[in-house]
Amino acid sequence: MPASDPAGHPFVQALDETIAALTFLREGGVKTLPVEPATWRALTAPTPAQAMPRVPPPAQAAHPPAEGRPADTPAAREAALAAFNAQIPACRGCELAAKEGRLKGVGACYNPAVAVVNGAQLPGDDPIAIGSRLEGEAGALLDKMFGAIGLSRTSLYVTPALKCPAAGRPTAAALRACAAHLRAELTLVNPRAIVLLGPVAARTLHPTGVAATGKVGQWSLLGRIPTITLHHPMRLILAGKSLADPLKRENWAALKALQARLRNAL
Repeated sequence: MPASDPAGHPFVQALDETIAALTFLREGGVKTLPVEPATWRALTAPTPAQAMPRVPPPAQAAHPPAEGRPADTPAAREAALAAFNAQIPACRGCELAAKEGRLKGVGACYNPAVAVVNGAQLPGDDPIAIGSRLEGEAGALLDKMFGAIGLSRTSLYVTPALKCPAAGRPTAAALRACAAHLRAELTLVNPRAIVLLGPVAARTLHPTGVAATGKVGQWSLLGRIPTITLHHPMRLILAGKSLADPLKRENWAALKALQARLRNAL
């Protein structure tokens, strides 16, 4: 990631995580928090210029003038996403790049309600079957999860955290290589919210900070797009009933929080 990218600056990442934590507390009913005098002085003190990310002035913006800017239409977005996917095979960022095949996102790519990041990489899984499609029993459970909060598959964009097929636990190199691809893809698709299915998806999108733990219900931010982590449907399917029931309750609480966030954003 280029050093000049504000979203990757440690200060911005820390600020995003702070905002996410405060948002979580507010949605849980917390109205006030005690603040030590020293902390308040640090928060309100002028920030040294060298600590802030460099943001290009308007004259350096990547977008052309409005009169020459291509229209942002569903067809244009599909074309831009196709161009993005065409670049992925050239990636040589990890050991998986030597293998054939790349996994792509599917579904609504024009400002969908939710982008779902599939992080399933379980021993014994067929990497193609678990790719971006989430088919079979896992796909049916995914549809049921989102249907419970009024969202159909047609309002979702589903994409894999890793763009190369892989079985088992992904390496740190694979996560790093795909992190930049995933962030660029989600920024292009521009969903109203992002759901991370499992800890692999969480660590790929957020390599550091509290969001990297993959804790279910944990809010974070990708730029200004809120993200939340859920248990992967395959984990619910493979867990026995005594384990699956509490996991389902955690997922339901996170889904209700997502539903509230989407309603408030309208």
